[in-house]
Amino acid sequence: MTALSVPPPEPDWEAAPVYQGGKHNPAFQTSAWEYAAANFRLVAGLRVPLEALAARLRLTLESSWDDLGEMAVAVFRVRTTDFAFTRHDGQEVVLVWLAHATPGEDAALELLLTACGLDRRALSFLGNPATGLTHIEERPG
Repeated sequence: MTALSVPPPEPDWEAAPVYQGGKHNPAFQTSAWEYAAANFRLVAGLRVPLEALAARLRLTLESSWDDLGEMAVAVFRVRTTDFAFTRHDGQEVVLVWLAHATPGEDAALELLLTACGLDRRALSFLGNPATGLTHIEERPG
């Protein structure tokens, strides 16, 4: 097979995964999480380390990004319920996402907390910015 060469980018092209005011680059890249996020809704925040959650469930954390910056992501299923964990670099709270197709947020959160070996004391907040956040006071364990 004859090797073909690909020319380098044009000098005025912006990086593909950033806002392109001039739209010089014909490609605009989104992260895998941004693509997957359309299928999820934010339901809660957890005040435990993401790495500990991933270790408990034997999840692989993936690196991704969105308009708020770099983040770690795990998309997974517990029984028949689809979840995602995200945490932006520099943040402590782990965001819990639930598939849009899943009714019953309370039951889903209980399922998740049980699988993680946690109780409701691990919650930092419930809800999302659109519906309103209910912050949970930190209580001693």
